Amino acid sequence: MIRSIHIAPTSWAPVDSVASARLVKDSGIAGDRQTTNITLIEAEAVDTEGFAPGESRRNITVTGVSLNELVGKRFRVGSVLCEGTELCQPCAKLEAHTQRPGLARRLVNQAGIRARVLEEGEIHVGDTITEENDG
Repeated sequence: MIRSIHIAPTSWAPVDSVASARLVKDSGIAGDRQTTNITLIEAEAVDTEGFAPGESRRNITVTGVSLNELVGKRFRVGSVLCEGTELCQPCAKLEAHTQRPGLARRLVNQAGIRARVLEEGEIHVGDTITEENDG
């Protein structure tokens, strides 16, 4: 389930929490700095680090979903079809934003995923994340 949605117009701009957002095919969230994908992170990783909502700088924070398992698979964010493309490994920029030394090392393989948007549509806090069946 989507716990929160965050967007930022530029790479270093503060993130804004929104109740809903428009996903744009082959682009990302309308109005966000990411122009080729969306980023998702598990709330459990956020909670473990004691992040404030949006502090991870990922677009979508989810609960009850194992995101790493969605890399290479199609899934729906609400009603919008997406495809997991790769793990989002933490970087020095995240450490700089959060001022948490060692964060990148602690979040290896837990910092979320990138996903390509395959269909346009609106998503909302509270929407579910569901894997698409192949057959």
